[in-house]
Amino acid sequence: MEVKDVTIIGGGPVGLFGATMARLHGMSAAVIESLPELGGQLYALYPEKPIYDVAGFYGITGKDLAVQLIEQAEHFSPDFILGQSVESIRYLAGSEPTYELTTPTGTYRTRVILITVGIGAFIPRKLPAEGADRFEGAGVYYLMPPLDHFHDRRVLVIGGGDTALDWTLAIAPRSQHLTLIHRRDHFRGQEESIRLIQESPAISVRTPFELVRINGDTHPESVVVKEVGSDHEEEWLMDDIVGGLGFLPSLGPVKTWGLSLKANTINVDPASMATNLPGVYAAGDVAQYPGKVKLIATGFGEIGIAIAQIRSYIDPSKHGLPHSTNLKGIPR
Repeated sequence: MEVKDVTIIGGGPVGLFGATMARLHGMSAAVIESLPELGGQLYALYPEKPIYDVAGFYGITGKDLAVQLIEQAEHFSPDFILGQSVESIRYLAGSEPTYELTTPTGTYRTRVILITVGIGAFIPRKLPAEGADRFEGAGVYYLMPPLDHFHDRRVLVIGGGDTALDWTLAIAPRSQHLTLIHRRDHFRGQEESIRLIQESPAISVRTPFELVRINGDTHPESVVVKEVGSDHEEEWLMDDIVGGLGFLPSLGPVKTWGLSLKANTINVDPASMATNLPGVYAAGDVAQYPGKVKLIATGFGEIGIAIAQIRSYIDPSKHGLPHSTNLKGIPR
């Protein structure tokens, strides 16, 4: 069985950059991703959301950033193993210790594990309304379909956090009209998003309201909403309902691997991104240490630290990394 130098668990932005950096510095690499495509939550949840905090880009969409990271990683030819979740890891001691990773369909060997699973499995909070289950995927959405789907349609978005606000701003320019409801008077998202929504003539905001029922035969035709704290109900014609109640993060099997955890994050040494297990590192949103700031840019920086330490772990004669301008391209 082939033994990789580095196996990265998680094919989101940070994992993809990790694969690029590992290959760039002469290490063999594989990426195991539970979803059927690369890009992680950035691609699956926020494909049309503009991102402003990645150096060198102004307002690049989540999808475009993911595509560029995928193309960059593919240039260096790591192995991509998609649609598989790592269920267990086993440390194999010896003169050259390795790990055995087990998925539902196979086993893989590696010298080092780099965990970049972000918030873990993103399980959407379902709408607690009559009819929501019946129309899921056919008029009720928790993951963003292509924005063109909403062209000239009446759309209802439910929620008060960044998920709901981001999707409202992304959908509104395409829709015939969009209504945003929240069961509280105040929103929890970014102030700039709230301001843009309040100033948009294409968006109606109704608070405090909650969704009671979705009516229709094969697809939604109308919704019944209720003013919170009263018996007042209203029926509105709607074509699509988008649940923006956020997601329930879960590390799943990762919690059983013996790692030092804090809630749904992994404790690491910020000087090395090493976990409490030998040869296991973590980076991105899943990594936790004092003062951690959860940004894509932070994750990219953590990858630089982790790859430097991994390189030295695999070959103690090598310390640190070459300067960026001294790199020669695809490793041989």
